[in-house]
Amino acid sequence: MTAFTRAAATTFITVAAAVALTGCSLLSPEVPRGDDGQVLEPAVIGSTQLLVDDCFTFVDGSDLSEAEVTPCTTEHTHIVIGKGELEKSAISEAGGLQNAVSSACSETFSAFKETVADGAARPDQEFIISEHSTDDDVLVTDYACIATDAATPPA
Repeated sequence: MTAFTRAAATTFITVAAAVALTGCSLLSPEVPRGDDGQVLEPAVIGSTQLLVDDCFTFVDGSDLSEAEVTPCTTEHTHIVIGKGELEKSAISEAGGLQNAVSSACSETFSAFKETVADGAARPDQEFIISEHSTDDDVLVTDYACIATDAATPPA
């Protein structure tokens, strides 16, 4: 399976899972964080609640709605490298959801690849997507740009 195909599968599987979990407070416990925002202790949260620079592993490979967020110095499989939102018009202009999110994450992913250009790591780009309505009843698609990652050894 190519990285693009895997990212597309992750995208659309996650869309269904994330939309099904909208409003589920059981998946949003308080995550212990340091003053720098980094996670101090592992916690299971909804994957749509991850923040930029969070390191995590999906709890169940077939259900991408939950993630165990961990300190980045411990074992993990992914990292959030960017977040944003798209309105329906931007998705249409890009030729679809996959194209719009891929384009929105492109620069961030390229910059991330440069930071791990040691030859040993070869990250894949993936996405987490969910939808919500604004107060004005405009449907907005939230996305998280994620990349496969490995634990960073302590300094």
